[in-house]
Amino acid sequence: MVSQGVPGTFCELWEVVRDPPIFLASFAMLMMAWQYHYQFFRRYGLEDGWTVFLNMIFLFHVLFYAYPLKFLATFLWRLILREDTAFMSAFMFAVPDGLNWRILELSQRSWMLIVYGVGIAGVFGILALMLGRAYWLRAELDLDEIECFLTRGSIRAHIITMSVAALSLWILFNGYQPGWAGIAYFLIGPLQTANGVYVGRRGEAMRRAMEASAGSVTLEGSSATGSERGE
Repeated sequence: MVSQGVPGTFCELWEVVRDPPIFLASFAMLMMAWQYHYQFFRRYGLEDGWTVFLNMIFLFHVLFYAYPLKFLATFLWRLILREDTAFMSAFMFAVPDGLNWRILELSQRSWMLIVYGVGIAGVFGILALMLGRAYWLRAELDLDEIECFLTRGSIRAHIITMSVAALSLWILFNGYQPGWAGIAYFLIGPLQTANGVYVGRRGEAMRRAMEASAGSVTLEGSSATGSERGE
């Protein structure tokens, strides 16, 4: 993702200085997936067969996802820089000589988003399945009411991301509009914010209720002990 050689001209140096945002964007997305993965095993510590199997599929998807992510990040960054469209077409959507591949540039952009959407849906869909496995084993894991609620909230968050990716794919398969398919991903921000606010407020209310209940039980126990001593 980063240039391997030492720049020999200012033009080459400019290419190196200009392209780090591509690497950073790709790195940030991969780190987000890794963080969710780390939190899962940190919280639940599952090592059963189904979890190991899902984990292997997850790692495969992350490795696969890095390639379309880097390509899409490069495409978007060059759009931000407003590079010549003809140059982008010749550079990023060119068909190698001798290859009889009749796919128009618009179709290539659509397939770029299709591959990206499948990667997104796969990564977050598998995370949702792994959390679903943990929720299924909540009794064995001795999860309390708040932990079960937070687990459901995390599952819902991953389903939101997966659903937006599915919406983008639906747009592509029903009209091949890569622009609208890309804009659909902006829904993730407000939807995830709404889910996060709900989970945070509801979880805090549940925590306070549990603390109040535990406090009342403690007071009742103290009162009973005091009564016994008075007798």
